[in-house]
Amino acid sequence: MKKGKNLADLLDSNRSEVLYYLMDHSGCSRTDLGAATGLTLASITKIIHSLLDAGIIYETDFIEGKKGRRSIGLSFCYDKFKVLAVNLFWNRLEMQACDFHGNFYGELVSIPFLYISNRNIEEVVETAGRYIQDFCRIYPDIVSIGVSVPGPYFRNTGCIMVPPFEKDPAKRSYYPLKEKLSQFTHLPIFLEHDADTGALAYWWFRTDRSPDLVIMNFLTDTGVGVGLTDGRNIYAGSSSCSSESGHITVDYHGRPCPYCGSNGCLNAYCSGRALEEIAAEQLSLHSESILNNIPTITYQAIIQASKEGDSFATELLTECGRTLGHGILSLLHVFHPDLILISGAISKAGTTLLHSMQKSLRERQSSYTTIPEIRLLSDERNLSLLGAAAFAMEQMLQFPTRYFSLPVNNQTLPAS
Repeated sequence: MKKGKNLADLLDSNRSEVLYYLMDHSGCSRTDLGAATGLTLASITKIIHSLLDAGIIYETDFIEGKKGRRSIGLSFCYDKFKVLAVNLFWNRLEMQACDFHGNFYGELVSIPFLYISNRNIEEVVETAGRYIQDFCRIYPDIVSIGVSVPGPYFRNTGCIMVPPFEKDPAKRSYYPLKEKLSQFTHLPIFLEHDADTGALAYWWFRTDRSPDLVIMNFLTDTGVGVGLTDGRNIYAGSSSCSSESGHITVDYHGRPCPYCGSNGCLNAYCSGRALEEIAAEQLSLHSESILNNIPTITYQAIIQASKEGDSFATELLTECGRTLGHGILSLLHVFHPDLILISGAISKAGTTLLHSMQKSLRERQSSYTTIPEIRLLSDERNLSLLGAAAFAMEQMLQFPTRYFSLPVNNQTLPAS
């Protein structure tokens, strides 16, 4: 792989550094920028002119500098640009416009469907495409589209694997999601694994953006996904496919997983679908449970029943937390996060889930692991949707020349 950089690459990299600094230091001076980035004043001046002309940044009031000298401050135009955040779950599609502050605009579009498969994926994507076009008409300042997708996601092709899953690679169904969505818009589209985008969103909008902060996000919803970020960098697992740590084995002789086809993985116990199946299998042994009065048992109903004091529902969530603790402990032997997030619908189980998980970690902690802070995001708005926006913003800031249509040698690169 070639790693050399030409002048256009260096210009893009320098512009990116300037924008990142301005994102975190609103109102700073040109001198501050030079000191922070190591760029010469001449280079800073050229970059600032191009960013001002494009309306990406703006000049603020005079600020006091060293030795009492006054300088014109510079700030990023957070409100000028929007991205369209798209979140594709296994059983629903969500969309909303978002600015670079992480503020959402308009009503959240949430479209449920039975379950995504190779039989309905075309219909789901066509629906997404129509809403993309609608959003872009309503908000003409949308400059890109970020999409959070369930794994496995293949970065090199823009494809997702859709059910029914096959162990034989030759029989697997790969859907070209990025290519299909691109038929509905000229805007750049950025896809990434949902658990990873959730971790990135938390780093962007819920922390002080320390470049060394490592965050691991357990997205516990219909399925279980695990994402890992080191500062703004997503740990991809490989350059071609998303990491599938949600399918690590916690019981070799355990329940079959309908997703990966193996037995005893984390997803087979801690996903919403698994909770529903386990509840249905064991309900006949618990005639006292209020879940017997519900025609269709959902994981949302299980969580609500537990909050109402149902001992069977609480037992299910306690076991879910215990198993989740096993999975976390296994990964702590490989990764060393500073912060662990528990996000998604199952996190709404609250302290029942959290206390069981922490108890499991304490009882089985090895001499080689340190248990970091764990935050249960039961009240957090859909983190994967915000993550879709954060990932699109991150890509634009990494490559501003192309995605903000800035000139290179008096020419402007097409955004693609």
